[in-house]
Amino acid sequence: MNWLFAYDHKFYESDEKVFSKTAFPYETWQRYLTHCDTLTVACRLYPFTKSKQAYSVSSGERVSFTAIPNPSSYAYFMPYNPAIQAMRKAVSQADAVIARLPSQIGFLAVKVARELGKPYAVEVVGDPKETYRLHGSLKAKLYAPVAERTMLKTVAQAPFALYITEKELQTLYPTKGVQVSCSNTELPDFVDDVLIEERKQRDLNQKIVFGMMGSLDSQYKGLDVAIKALARLQTELPPFEFRILGSGVSDKWKQLATESGLKESVIFCGTKPAHEVFDWLPDIDIYLQPSRTEGQGRSVIEAMAMGCPVITSNVGGMKELAETNMRFESENDAELATIIVKLTENHALYIEQIERNYIKAQQFSKEVLIKKRKNHYQKFMNWIEGQNK
Repeated sequence: MNWLFAYDHKFYESDEKVFSKTAFPYETWQRYLTHCDTLTVACRLYPFTKSKQAYSVSSGERVSFTAIPNPSSYAYFMPYNPAIQAMRKAVSQADAVIARLPSQIGFLAVKVARELGKPYAVEVVGDPKETYRLHGSLKAKLYAPVAERTMLKTVAQAPFALYITEKELQTLYPTKGVQVSCSNTELPDFVDDVLIEERKQRDLNQKIVFGMMGSLDSQYKGLDVAIKALARLQTELPPFEFRILGSGVSDKWKQLATESGLKESVIFCGTKPAHEVFDWLPDIDIYLQPSRTEGQGRSVIEAMAMGCPVITSNVGGMKELAETNMRFESENDAELATIIVKLTENHALYIEQIERNYIKAQQFSKEVLIKKRKNHYQKFMNWIEGQNK
């Protein structure tokens, strides 16, 4: 049996291998290969022209990749464009489709699967309305309500839906089908008590290291909010660094840091393969995620698993992660600054957040999530077999 996984992720080809940045190493595909013989990934596929550092190998045994052209959003629904033709070919060769949403490739895969009578399931990982609204371009803002309607209809009709949140995305985009809550963030089993105890002993009166992860090309990650908040605190806090891990162009952020008086304090750390993120996080004293929108907040979960106290904006699935007193209204840098001061001046609260977050993150352990996801897709398999009888 061949399954098709459809998502708008960028993959890169070189020397007969396929690479991915930050997500989808080959191990990811095992969650689907448990139930099928082969997996085809319908995606954005480009030739590799950069250094392979910070990229993971995504290709491997029983996994193949097929490129879907990238027309403008409205062109997806014109009958003779190359994207539809490519998707029809891919879906026709598959026995079932897994569409990760929101994504143009995912929406298109579901549309074609329904046309061809192929069984399909969806994975709900974000809110397209907010993503497009905050994209920055007028075209994206105009497309936001269209994406929201498409998402509502597609998820509602899906026979099976996996949500990465406990309640947030389920409320926004309900389904009539079989559903499960199962994060797509799987934590490695290597955090020990030594790091947690060492964190508790740190003296934030000497120096504080703040951290954040996210694409530098995405305005909705809220990096500007974090810089403005820290700029407010230059005379109130001990010496500090703000380390940012993520891909993209940093020029405008360096300019903002300079204008805010933080030129020497803001450090851009570039990118790292997924497994090396956990080597970077132990040095972070307080993790900030000031996003304007988030599906769940993968990096927040990773920080919590390493015992980091986290402060997040009050959006998306992050409302299910950070404690209420560690969340602030999106874009409110003054409120973020207030919470930072409260956390840094109260060592008992700092220790409480270390322990609380470490325990909370255990619900995202690989063992727990593999079991939930396996049960969900086994139900999907049983349903397919019932349909074929």
